Parts: sequence; C-alpha cells; structure tokens
Amino acid sequence: MRTFTGKTLFIRLSLQERSVMIELSKVLTGKKPTDFGVQFGAYNSTGISSFKDVIYDELKRQNLEQKHNYDIVTTRIEGGTFSVLERNAFESQVAHADIKKDTPSVSLRDQFKKYKEDQLLLNPGGDYFSLDKDNRLIDSSVDQSKFNLRVGKDLRDAGKNFLNIFKDMGTGATFKYVAEDGHVQEGKKSGLGGTLIKFFKDIASGITFGKYTPENENAPHNALEGTKHFFKKIFVDALFKDVIVGVPKSAIHVGEDAVLACINLAETVPDATVGNFKAGQVATTEIFDDTQVFVKFLADVVPMGEASSRTRAFTFKKGIKGLPIVNNITTPEHGVKDENWRYVRNTPLRKTIESVATLIPFQI
Repeated sequence: MRTFTGKTLFIRLSLQERSVMIELSKVLTGKKPTDFGVQFGAYNSTGISSFKDVIYDELKRQNLEQKHNYDIVTTRIEGGTFSVLERNAFESQVAHADIKKDTPSVSLRDQFKKYKEDQLLLNPGGDYFSLDKDNRLIDSSVDQSKFNLRVGKDLRDAGKNFLNIFKDMGTGATFKYVAEDGHVQEGKKSGLGGTLIKFFKDIASGITFGKYTPENENAPHNALEGTKHFFKKIFVDALFKDVIVGVPKSAIHVGEDAVLACINLAETVPDATVGNFKAGQVATTEIFDDTQVFVKFLADVVPMGEASSRTRAFTFKKGIKGLPIVNNITTPEHGVKDENWRYVRNTPLRKTIESVATLIPFQI
C-alpha cells in the first residue's frame, strides 16, 4: 500500500532482523522478493542516511554475505522503484558533469606558427626543417654553431629547389604537409607536364562519353550521365581546371622553385660570416626563414596561385556560404577533402591574410 504525505513517499516493507533494511533479492539473488517498505523523502535528521547511502550500504552487505556482483559505480539496479529513482539521479549527475566547456580560441601567435610551419614544409630551405624521408622533419636541436652544417644545408637546399624546377616542369615535385591527425605526410604537386597529360585524358574521357575514364573516376551508367560527363570533362575539367587554372599554377611552382634556390644560395654568405656568432645564427635563420615564407605567400595569392584558388572557389551546395571568399572563410581548419584545402591548416589567420591579399585590385 502506498500513501503520499507532503514531500515524503512511504512504501511499506516487512522487515527481517533489522530495523532498516532494503531487500533486493529479486535483482541480486533471483529469489521471490518480500514487500517493499522504504521511506524516501525530506530527511531532516542527521542520524538518518541518505537514500543513496542506504542502497550502497545494503549492496555492500549483500556482497559480503552472498558474494554477488553489482555495479558499485553506477548502481544501475534493474527494475522496481529503486531503479527509476537511482537511474534518474545518476543520469542527471552525469549530464551535469559532462557539460562541455567552450574551448579557448587558438592564439594569433600559434596560428602564425602553424602558417610558418606549413610554408616551410612545402620547399627545402628552413634551417630547422629537413624534408628527407629518413630524417626528423623539424629538429630544433640542430647544431648551428658548426660551419659545415650551416653552409652545407644552404647548398643542399639550393640544389633541391633547383632540381624541383625540372620536377615541376614534369610530373610535379613532392612536398610535406600536416595531416588532420597531426602527422606529417607527403603530397605531390601537379607539374606542367602532368597537367598537360591530365588535359588529354580528360578530353579523351569526354569525347568517348565515359567509355574511357582516368583512374579513380566512375564511368557513367546511362546516356544521360554520359552526356553530363561529356560537358563536365571537356569544359570544366579539361578547359577550365587543366588549362585556365592548372597550367598557370604549375608555372607558378616553377617560378617559386627558382626564387627559393637563389635565396638559399644567398643565405650562404651570412651563414659563412656572421653565422659564426650565436646572435648572427639566430638573425640569419629568422630573416631567411621569414623571407621564404613571404615568397611562398606571394606565390599563393597571385592570380591562379594556391590561395587565390581557395578564395575564389565556390560551391552551390552551401548556398550563401558557398560564395567565393565566404566559402573559404567558412571552411574548417582541417577535414576538407577538396585539393584546394586538403594540404593546408586553414586557420583564421590564413583565411584573413589570403582573402585580403587576393582582393587587392592589381596583379603582381
């Protein structure tokens, strides 16, 4: 029999050998339970345990006496009045404890550090950056006090950038980038020769209505899809992406390779002179690393450059957010599979400086 008085709920229970006892034999022992009778409500006396404490004490006693297992962390008692009350209280506590706090935004300094790292991973040149597969990519413990290490790295970087000129005139040079999981991985640029090869493949795929398709592309399944495929491969992929965008972008890569090779050679002079002193080493590294980053920035923001392609890209699926500039600003830092964003950490700093620079109404 149940009665309600004010805020107190009374459930009568026949007690056995104890003045206060909770019999949970139905849950823990499988035996037929006795009648329930527990007072649960507004306890004002400090001598009376809370409802949760009573349950924990009784479960502990039964565990010692009958060696039954139970969940002492969540106290998930299945069935009966107790399971409803305890489960609701437990889930409320968990929900309260799991409230997510707003994560602080990344500082401007950290964003610039990411941007600088990304740019120095693209081409040889950074004093503490080694793009060889078998070496650590970023090693701040490099001993810059040794003459042969300082000048030797400058000459090697110049040679690698000079070699990249021919690679980018062909199928494309390789580069490093920071993936979404934080690991540094290797990518490959689209060289001038590779772009022209892709152009002829797209033309062939278009005029055959998808009978021939390049690798990793799906062939059309019917006449309607074949017609769409024709216009897409001829006018979008071949003429626009390969010729209008791809050829100038490849040429930009060749140009920046040449400029960076000259910068690497120029760095040998201060490294061979003032680089013999600690202050000179620090100044030389800072000046020439920043110069390389600035050159990469200029190459990115010129028309048809990497950043220019990102800021001018658009997608109809995103509606207003898909408009040029807005599309780039609303993309996350990581996770976009499109080739325009795949290899960069698109921080707010990068979005801002690239968007502003590409809006300048003159060409470099």
